[in-house]
Amino acid sequence: MGNWYTNIILKKVNPLDVMRQLRGLMRKAIVYASQNDWTTVYDEECDRFDLNALESLALTLSNELRCVAVPCFNADDDVLWFAIYRNGERLSRYASALDQFEDGGEFPSTREFASTLSEIFDQQAVVGTVRGLLGRRHGAWGLLRILKIPVGYLFEVERHSDLAEVLGMPRAAIGLGYTYVAGGEMADGMDAAGLLRT
Repeated sequence: MGNWYTNIILKKVNPLDVMRQLRGLMRKAIVYASQNDWTTVYDEECDRFDLNALESLALTLSNELRCVAVPCFNADDDVLWFAIYRNGERLSRYASALDQFEDGGEFPSTREFASTLSEIFDQQAVVGTVRGLLGRRHGAWGLLRILKIPVGYLFEVERHSDLAEVLGMPRAAIGLGYTYVAGGEMADGMDAAGLLRT
C-alpha cells in the first residue's frame, strides 16, 4: 500500500497566526513552523481524504491570512494533486491522473500549472524542469528509475520529493499528513519542537 496524506503549505505566515485561525475554525490540526518561508498544516479532517474539505480549508486560510496556500493530496501513491491559492482565489490546480476527476478536462495545462507553481516559489528559472517532472508518467514506467532512466514514477511521493528538491518546498510537506505526524513520524531535518497542536 502506498502513501496516503494531505497537507497545506502557507507562504510567509506567522505560525501563531495560523494556529489562531485553526482554533477559530475548531480544527484538530498540527502546524509545523516555517521552513524556507513555508509553514505546513496537517489537518485531521482533511486526512479523511475529502478533497472538498482540503480545498475549503486552503481557501479559507489563504483568504484570512492573505497569503499563498498550496494544498496537497496523495492518494495511495497513485494520484498526486495540488492546488494554488493566493489571497482566497484559486490560481491553478494539477493532478497526475486527470482521468480520476470528473472535471479533469477543466484543469489547466501542465505548462500553465508549472509556470504558476514555479512563480510562487520564486523559481521561474526552473519552470521547464518542473513541467517535465509534472508530466512524467505514472505506473510501470517508474520501474525504469531503477536503471536511472527517469521517465516515470512508480510512487507519487517520488514526484512530490523531486518537485520539492527543485523548487525548495519544505521537506515537512513530503510524505506527511495529520495521521503520520500525530503518530510521531517526521521528515529528515524536522524538529519536534517546531510542532504546534491545536
